[in-house]
Amino acid sequence: MFTSTSVAWQPETCKSCHLEKYEMWNESAHAESLKAAGGSVVDIETCTECHLESSIKEVWGREDVETTIEPITCEVCHHPPAEGYDAHLNDPSAHLPEVDLSAEMCGNCHMGSHHPIIEEWDEFQTSDFNISSMASHSEPTDIAEPFILGSDKSCVSCKATDGAIPNLADPEVYGLNLDEVPEASEVSEWRITCVACHEPHSAGYWIEDEVLLCGNCHNSEHASPDGMTISVHHPNWEMYNSSIYDTGLHPGNIGCSDCHMAMKEYNDTTGEPAITGHTFDFEPELLFSPKASNECYNCHKEAFVSVVNEKQDLVAGRLDNLETLKTNATASLERLNGTSTYDTALTDYNNAVFYMETVKADGSYGIHNMEKATEYINNSDRLFNSVVGRQAAVSQPGFEAIFGVIGLLAAFQIIRRRD
Repeated sequence: MFTSTSVAWQPETCKSCHLEKYEMWNESAHAESLKAAGGSVVDIETCTECHLESSIKEVWGREDVETTIEPITCEVCHHPPAEGYDAHLNDPSAHLPEVDLSAEMCGNCHMGSHHPIIEEWDEFQTSDFNISSMASHSEPTDIAEPFILGSDKSCVSCKATDGAIPNLADPEVYGLNLDEVPEASEVSEWRITCVACHEPHSAGYWIEDEVLLCGNCHNSEHASPDGMTISVHHPNWEMYNSSIYDTGLHPGNIGCSDCHMAMKEYNDTTGEPAITGHTFDFEPELLFSPKASNECYNCHKEAFVSVVNEKQDLVAGRLDNLETLKTNATASLERLNGTSTYDTALTDYNNAVFYMETVKADGSYGIHNMEKATEYINNSDRLFNSVVGRQAAVSQPGFEAIFGVIGLLAAFQIIRRRD
């Protein structure tokens, strides 16, 4: 039986029961936090506040356990149970340390001008955030999409950190791990926080392949042009597939973070803050800047910003044209209702909407995959026009109409003879 609180903070103590987690931590940046930036930070006061366990606890006001000169260890992130660590060591299941899924937990250190991760991530708290038109990982689902509270686990798996963690245990994009995902009523963190993407003990990704990591949520859930589907949600994975980034035609291994996390290092001379990319916004002006650390500038230079804008403007313009064509096709479809060609026209109409909505919902205006975006827009244009064309054909006299006219003429002739 453990009786001394002084041993509780030592990772070696936790190792006896949590060997796998210990080994992950032992190879992480947290375990090496005293040697950050290529040297020792023990004597640098501004660094120790986040790199030294004892200083972290002092800054956070942690007076619950003994502190010593250690790197970032277990109890920095796991607060002790109310009865103290001894109680957990003696009866682990009855007295569990706190597990905090919030971004603020990590943001206590991952903040400030050198690494403003929490500030960038927390867009929801900014004064110009518009909940009706903007989306962010920091946006609480229970506020922005309250209907999710009554939905099934498949929604919880991507709309809550509690659901994302067990869901990512299966690295397959469509492999929802619903047996482990909690019910909506059991969710504690409705935002997508740091630990939804980062395994906290290793500080790495839950899934090493970041495209699979993002694709586990950013996919259209098997949506297809089946003649009925007209609503498509977040088809980013499907658009990325077969693109130049996926097939290797673009030099290098291009993943989501290469474009959606444009980064810039802290400027020691001017004090200009770093940019970590944790808004996940696509920002061409930074991405193709010599100040960015993503190295896109090396090949594309700053002039590529205008190329990107032109490509997106072209797709945006075609989508606007499709909206007009959709209006015309809708009117035509209504006039076809009740005719023998209605079902076929409805299938074409729904598929046209599917292709258009896929490009719109992807949100990249073709940048994820210009070839597929162009193909889908062309498909939508052709199918909408087929609906409009059917209406025009129906307005022309058919065989039935011709035979009807002939019958009327014959009747008039008989009546005239009788007269």
